[in-house]
Amino acid sequence: MEKYFLKNDLGIKIDDYKFNGLKNSLNIEPLKIVEKIKESNLKGRGGAGFPTGVKWEYANKIKSTSKIVICNGDEGEPGTFKDRFLMENLPYKVIEGIVICAYAVKARYGYIYIRGEYEKAIENIEKTIKYMYKNHFLGKNIFDSNFDFDVKLIKGAGAYVCGDETSLINSIEGERGRSRIKPPLPIEKGLYEQPTIVNNVESLSSAAEIMKYDDNPYLKMGTENSRGTKLISISGDVNGPDVYEIEFGSLTIKEIIELAGGVRGNRVGIVIPGGIATECLTEDELNTKYTYEDLEKIGSSLGSGGMIVINNQRNLFEIIKNVSDFFKNETCGTCFPCREGNKNINVILEKVLNENIITEEETKLINEIKEAIGLAARCGFGRSSVNLILSILNKKLLKKVIL
Repeated sequence: MEKYFLKNDLGIKIDDYKFNGLKNSLNIEPLKIVEKIKESNLKGRGGAGFPTGVKWEYANKIKSTSKIVICNGDEGEPGTFKDRFLMENLPYKVIEGIVICAYAVKARYGYIYIRGEYEKAIENIEKTIKYMYKNHFLGKNIFDSNFDFDVKLIKGAGAYVCGDETSLINSIEGERGRSRIKPPLPIEKGLYEQPTIVNNVESLSSAAEIMKYDDNPYLKMGTENSRGTKLISISGDVNGPDVYEIEFGSLTIKEIIELAGGVRGNRVGIVIPGGIATECLTEDELNTKYTYEDLEKIGSSLGSGGMIVINNQRNLFEIIKNVSDFFKNETCGTCFPCREGNKNINVILEKVLNENIITEEETKLINEIKEAIGLAARCGFGRSSVNLILSILNKKLLKKVIL
């Protein structure tokens, strides 16, 4: 087995794909699959990092004959495109992961929700679903296992907030994409009030890869708290923007940038490690190992896996204003502090951009607004919308740009 194993299936035509992960799964009890995923310490790859096996275990124990599995392929985080890569290039692995999850949690119905702008991903997933139904890999009696499962593709309408699982559920139901109050959790009362489990595209693809092998490849890769590999979509001021798969703990942030061809320009200004909802890293923090725990130690996170490299020639005043514009426009508006807080931060940053300077009072005010938003927000949008902006302000990086 090669070290970076997801790439091993690249270029394989669907007629030649063996679905070994699914075949192996259907030959064992659902709880055995749950135990293997738990043992792998596979964490959700959508941004939250919640242990996938724990989620599946809880779902397995729910007593219901109408459980639903949703694959979240909305991927609205700026700078993140690794799920698009999987859906375009390995659509059969994505669907295989959905079916494995369904069997493990005893679900009979599934949806894959893809943002509408991902035309090629939608086309390839649709072809894969049709192929799998035609060959009895979906529908009734999959691989002669007496397991029935149906899946349907849903196209999103470009709302960033639908990356939140409850907002996504509302969107599938035909409602406006806005978050729901929790509890109840979706696994208790989700889509159409049925128990619903929502997983990210990469999470499900990784589960399919794990189930291909009799032994557990994740136990041999990464660190104790960050098992396996991670897909990173790298963009910004690098010479080789693309999707890269790395083993957790094997490379530092700096080495990952070098893997992507190095910084384009004079030198690194800041690095955003996991999409614009994560805190930035400065040049002296780039020797940090790429793991959940190491990034957490320095006050940031892996987030969605979208790494954005910004060289030191960029105007950070413009960047924080652009980030603020995005969050102001994308809030669903349900939580008053999130809606008005992001709007007020945007007004402050408009003034900051025009004057090319920020005061201590303005920084303090943005910190206070961020705290209010975080306390009131009922989804991850509000709790993370000011992370990048404040990390730049609190590290006083704008002053460096002025000088």
